Amino acid sequence: MQLARKNEPVSDAVSLATISWHSPRGLPPPAQIASLSPAHVTDPQALASSSVCLLDCADSTAMSHVGRVRAICGDAVFLVAVTRGASPEFQVELFDAGIDDLLMEESSPHLLRCLLRAKRHLTMLQGHERQLEALKEKLDTWQDGLDHLPTPIYIKDVGGRNIGCNTAFSQFVGTERHRVIGQTLADFLPHDAAEAHRESDLHVMRNGGVIRVETDVCVPDTGMRHIMLHKACVATPNGGVRGIAGVLIDITERKELEARLTVAAERDPLTNAFNRRKFFQVAASAIEQVSETVRQFAVAVIDIDHFKAINDELGHGEGDLTLCSIVDTLRSHEDKGVLVARAGGEEFFALFSGENAQRAEEILEQMRADIARYCQVTTGIGAAGTISIGLADFDPQQETVDQALRRADLALYRAKRGGRNRLCRAE
Repeated sequence: MQLARKNEPVSDAVSLATISWHSPRGLPPPAQIASLSPAHVTDPQALASSSVCLLDCADSTAMSHVGRVRAICGDAVFLVAVTRGASPEFQVELFDAGIDDLLMEESSPHLLRCLLRAKRHLTMLQGHERQLEALKEKLDTWQDGLDHLPTPIYIKDVGGRNIGCNTAFSQFVGTERHRVIGQTLADFLPHDAAEAHRESDLHVMRNGGVIRVETDVCVPDTGMRHIMLHKACVATPNGGVRGIAGVLIDITERKELEARLTVAAERDPLTNAFNRRKFFQVAASAIEQVSETVRQFAVAVIDIDHFKAINDELGHGEGDLTLCSIVDTLRSHEDKGVLVARAGGEEFFALFSGENAQRAEEILEQMRADIARYCQVTTGIGAAGTISIGLADFDPQQETVDQALRRADLALYRAKRGGRNRLCRAE
């Protein structure tokens, strides 16, 4: 993950150790220290290149200078305060100001012990730097691996701030990765969407485990996408909570395929009208929702007159056009409680429920009149492309849809025998 870090080269703190002397008063080093041939540094900025700095600290006036040198050099330089007869209070102040060691006697044994402590410190520092570099190498390997994955991945802390992500995630939110780190979803998403995701984050952190959420997200480059979001609580070894890890999977194409398959399963491919299967599903659902006081239904069977003559004389292409034109006219009368479906061939079913069940004959007569006006064609046997209709009212507590359709079908045959292009009610 892209975490806040500063790349620092590993320094060989032992083999390349340099000793320097610095005196705010501009004094030379004492004899014992001078025997080490230290670099005499007058500019505090230059001390950063040293490994061990012997700092002249005669009295409390040097305290601010100690802090300045520490600020310049950081922890990479071992600071030794050189002083004589320092009181315990003054020693405490020196260590609080940032020194690592204290040299109060200039004898060779004391100086040697001081340098040995410095060596030990620098050796440990070198080891820590090597461990840090190894960890950085592992971190970079993980980051490179995640960046090669096309799936957006992120990690948040308990406060909802991003502490890591891969390139795919930064591209997903439409910004550079370094701009994602430290930000929350409120910086990228509308307030309501950000709050909804925050609530699901808190739910995961409270309850643990993994949740899966499907949602629509507007992506800067590609527009609205449908994603599946997996969120997992990241726990500490002692059972605490570190934050949230998440993966975003773009399932837009899958959803589009599901929608196409649903259409294919429910609709006639030629006319786009609902098919027989969908008709019975809708009818069953409407009947399940019927109440004791409102249970009015009607069904109709509709058949195109002399449709075979259109195909035989004008060709199947003209027949398909006529069929589609008739379906468009029938569906133009669809409303709440009115459904038209292609039952097969040139036959259709219509379902009327609620208030429209009482108006079924009126609606069907309007369908018949419109089709006679706009869809009728002339063939060798006369007018074709009109419709004949059989209509049956029914109570779902008294008979089934199939039974009502059989009665409507008998009424349709009476309409055919009576001259076609007409509606007959079932007995």
